[in-house]
Amino acid sequence: MAGAAHCQALPSAALAASPVWVKLGHYESVGAGRWRSTVHPGEFFLSAQGRTDPQGELQATLAAMDAPPAADADQHAQCRFPARLLWLKRELGSTVAFRTDIQCPKYQEWTRSGGIESVSVVLATGFLGNPASYYGHMLLKFNYRDSPGEAGLMDESASYGAILDGRRDNPFVYIVRSVLHGYDAGFSNIRFYFHDHNYGNHELRDLWEYRLALSDADRDMVVAHTWEVLGKRYTYQFFQGNCALRMAEVVQIAEGVDFVGGWRPWIIPQALIRRLADARYQGRPLVDKIIYHPSRQSRFYEKYQALPAATRRLVHDLLTEQATFEDAQFKALALPMQHAVLDTLIDYRQFVNNPIDEAAPAIQQQYAATLAMRFELPPGESAPPGKVPPSPDRSHAPGWAQGSWAHNGATGNMQSLRIRATYYDALDFGSGHVRFGSLAMGDMQLDLLDDRLRLGKFELVRIESVNPGISGLAGDRGSSWKLVIGADQARLACEDCLVGRAQVDAGYTRRLLPRLSAGAFVGGALQTERAGQGLGFARASTALTLELGSAVRARAGYEFRMPVEADRRSGYGVAQAELRYAFSERVDLRLRYDHDRIDQVGAGLGFYW
Repeated sequence: MAGAAHCQALPSAALAASPVWVKLGHYESVGAGRWRSTVHPGEFFLSAQGRTDPQGELQATLAAMDAPPAADADQHAQCRFPARLLWLKRELGSTVAFRTDIQCPKYQEWTRSGGIESVSVVLATGFLGNPASYYGHMLLKFNYRDSPGEAGLMDESASYGAILDGRRDNPFVYIVRSVLHGYDAGFSNIRFYFHDHNYGNHELRDLWEYRLALSDADRDMVVAHTWEVLGKRYTYQFFQGNCALRMAEVVQIAEGVDFVGGWRPWIIPQALIRRLADARYQGRPLVDKIIYHPSRQSRFYEKYQALPAATRRLVHDLLTEQATFEDAQFKALALPMQHAVLDTLIDYRQFVNNPIDEAAPAIQQQYAATLAMRFELPPGESAPPGKVPPSPDRSHAPGWAQGSWAHNGATGNMQSLRIRATYYDALDFGSGHVRFGSLAMGDMQLDLLDDRLRLGKFELVRIESVNPGISGLAGDRGSSWKLVIGADQARLACEDCLVGRAQVDAGYTRRLLPRLSAGAFVGGALQTERAGQGLGFARASTALTLELGSAVRARAGYEFRMPVEADRRSGYGVAQAELRYAFSERVDLRLRYDHDRIDQVGAGLGFYW
């Protein structure tokens, strides 16, 4: 066939320098004209030196594309690398003729013979139950023309994550190994219903689907390149080579798509979603549609809060068996309200008793009775969906820097620069974040006191995992916890007594009103001994968090500490109050008051980046 001869004469050096070929091979420049692919050696390369030689890999690809059909057709280069084939045909046109008699059964089955009509990027919001999932997770969803149901649960999806190879590392070991590049990682594919169940029903994380407005040709390139990287191995990097970057790399194989931008010290899924939502493609928005897939918890809360107060009490009585479906109180309800009560009970049981088949026999019987009653009622429309919350792309950027002034009753005036690498706290949580909670890493404050610079504090990590306990029903009473690891001034009146400190608290948080949250905790801290402050303290604390409007939030807290191994062993109280006013998505003003034997007041202007 003439194509093979043509391949030897093609200007592969020029082609090998093409940005698309670099993307197809996942090549990164390592200086002095040298390249290295982020994909590990193996099946991804057709040349023995393909990982470091883009030109050699291109030559091998050109030859392999024209090779005779293999005994296993799916192992032919055209079947293994359909995106390379599409690109070569587009670039070379009539200058080369590849074989046309290659059939690819597995690829055709996966795409349902070209039945994918669009591609979506899906964000699973952050999950504070596992450090590996704090910042959310991104995956791709391939929407088939013949897929049943609006949610597309039978659509295919592709996900990227660490390959544990049978390891059972605890979450913190996982983080350390991930930061130190201690895991391989790769792409896998599975039907979307698996992710909907795992994230939405098990981990109670909302899913946000961003459907892309790609042309047919670019959509086919993204689909084909996804097929090429499935099962291939990379090195997992928690801050850089994570799911967000790898998913973006696949999507950016489409011509003119770039939402990662230049080099960044870290790439966070939710931050990348912000850039995706703002990206342009062929003169129009890249994102065509945003679809909300609420978690099981969100679905329950939506239904429960939509019920009148008297009907909520009936739900409580039905769950505690103080009422039955035969009682006049239930039968007197209009049919749509009976549907609403039963649907709320079903969602409650699925939320609290997950999985339901492992619940106590009495609960399983009650759940079965609820399902039976739902089927016995005459058919009727389900309650219309409630108001969709703001999508995560509308949240603020993850980084934050603040310049502030404060007056301390013991040390005088102070100017401070505070930089929080990521992410949010109880006053600046946004869409996609845990409401009234906190997740911050790398929070450092430098203070200037009388021309002397000090490290005011450094928090490696701060987590406030808040379960809102909106219903107050059994299993939904707001169990919450806090964790802080870092360094802080031992006491407010101390000019220079920085101590390393680890703090843990457990308690309950309740949403008293839609905009008011209250919490109570017990816990303590271990710290390095300095200035006679001991090795730590036990404490009990409480806090109120209030949204005064779309731009104003406030928080006040009090804790009583009992020192351990300190010079003075008597307990003492510490109080804080802070108000935040958001001028915009990028700028905020904070006013703060602290009391710890002496008073400190301050104000700071913050910028999100």
